[in-house]
Amino acid sequence: MGGSALSAFPSPLKIIQFAQPGKDKRARSLQRGRVPLDPLPDWVLTRRRQIGERIRAQRLHAGLTQLALADRIGRDHRTVHRWEYATAEPSLTDLLLLAAALDTTVGQILDEG
Repeated sequence: MGGSALSAFPSPLKIIQFAQPGKDKRARSLQRGRVPLDPLPDWVLTRRRQIGERIRAQRLHAGLTQLALADRIGRDHRTVHRWEYATAEPSLTDLLLLAAALDTTVGQILDEG
């Protein structure tokens, strides 16, 4: 048993040696799995805002507050607010829950038909 299972993983020194350093001069692989992303293209942010606006419009059409919708889908009302104002993006699971709670489809939330 002596270390054969651990021998498959590189030592931290080898990771540091081969990893590309980030702006802060630390190896990216040692930053808790976070790798800085390039800025998103403008169309992605625009699309995210549109999706948020549709979530809000469908919520209002259903006569729900952010708090009521959040309760229906098991999320915090601040999360719903972040989706509506495009400061966060819903996961696929969140989109499925939203569609069920708003009696619509994921495609209508995404405006794909």
